[in-house]
Amino acid sequence: MDSKFGDQKNRAAGEAVIYDLAFDHHSQRFAVGSADNRITIYEIDKRKHKQVAEIKTVGSARKIAWAPPHFGQILAAATLEDKIVRIYEEKVSVDARSRDVFAFELATEIKLDAKPTGVSFKPGAEPSLRLTLAVPCADGKVRVYEASDAMNVGKWRLTSSFEAGKSRCSAISWNPNFFQIPSLLVGCGRSLTIWEFYREQHRWVKAFMLAEHDAVINSVSWAPAMGRSFHLIATGSDRLKIIKLRPQVGEGSTGRFDAVEEKSEESKTPVWSVSWNLTGSILASSDAQGEVTLWKRDFKTWNPLLKASGS
Repeated sequence: MDSKFGDQKNRAAGEAVIYDLAFDHHSQRFAVGSADNRITIYEIDKRKHKQVAEIKTVGSARKIAWAPPHFGQILAAATLEDKIVRIYEEKVSVDARSRDVFAFELATEIKLDAKPTGVSFKPGAEPSLRLTLAVPCADGKVRVYEASDAMNVGKWRLTSSFEAGKSRCSAISWNPNFFQIPSLLVGCGRSLTIWEFYREQHRWVKAFMLAEHDAVINSVSWAPAMGRSFHLIATGSDRLKIIKLRPQVGEGSTGRFDAVEEKSEESKTPVWSVSWNLTGSILASSDAQGEVTLWKRDFKTWNPLLKASGS
């Protein structure tokens, strides 16, 4: 991998295998987790990527997620080496030349009963300002944690959990439309399900099961609705899939959604990651060969808009 991310003084980004890359909500910063036990933070500065901080991690950060911006600059990271999710928070100080110095410090470690395979913060903000983190695990369960105080991310508590599948759960995505019932799209092995949280009963309920995939699901992403009367979800496995979910209402309903597969594109190598833009109109997918493809809907079909290779 020959990636170049601006300032190379401390470490060339191409020296270590990159496991995950996550943009913040405004796409002005991104965090890179690599095999040399580091998370490097970059920000866009005059169309260039400038390194602003670096975190030395315990083990390699395989999955990274940013918290919603109104909670501050907060990162969650999961490794495959232990049963811990680590929360990092940015601290800003001033040096001798009155310049801002950015540093991410370890706020706390959330210890689990199984190895985490991902991390995903609940989008948006409720009136109570609850900072919520969903963690899929290798034992087939999803665990949901909540910061005890939004102003102090050093303390977290387990608020709920549910068994999402019989096999390892490796992909998760919140419904980004936070005015609707809290929902999670979860991929466990080849199975894909949607779970909804009912506050009155304080429990997660399996709302819908989609068709089983032909291979293990590596990544899922739920698109922002932006006023649409239906949902769009994407999955990455041995192929890319884009699925339309139209809510069913009324007495004649046979299920929570009517699912229509709008795109099924076979890939030469596994599709490792899928991610929607802020409007849910463009989908980015990346495969094991390092090729990134942008997909856009043209009337009735999804077509590649742009392809780029990191080789």
